Amino acid sequence: MVTTHKIAAELYDDTFKLIALHCSLRDYAMAYGINKVVQLKLERSEQDLDVADFSFPIFEWKDDSNDTNWTLVSNTIKRIERTESFGFFEEESEERTHYLIEERKEVDYFLKIDVDENYSMNEVVSLINQIPKVVTAYDIDVRSLKSKKNLIF
Repeated sequence: MVTTHKIAAELYDDTFKLIALHCSLRDYAMAYGINKVVQLKLERSEQDLDVADFSFPIFEWKDDSNDTNWTLVSNTIKRIERTESFGFFEEESEERTHYLIEERKEVDYFLKIDVDENYSMNEVVSLINQIPKVVTAYDIDVRSLKSKKNLIF
């Protein structure tokens, strides 16, 4: 008799903080801006974050001196998809947007910070809001997200 044990995603307790970013900057420019004002060293990861059939580019930095991991990930990915049509034209293409966190479609980027629960986000949020072209940045309660499993990597 074989016993299989499964761990539910709800039982996986990973402690991290999350900042939502609204801006029109490209991912590399957003990483540069955060590096400049928050004094981080985010770099483009060789591996993308794969969720379902989509790959989201990530920028990350492990701060060994403070035992903190910082990860910037785009909430959106645009993909040109072919659609079958009937009539004169055999195939059409359209650009579709897919989201990492579906219930937060208005957010452009997430900054994930792997820290303990007592870490204060106020200073980081304040610094990010000083970046030109950032409309707003604010922290999000991770427990309120339905798709939080997409952020566990």
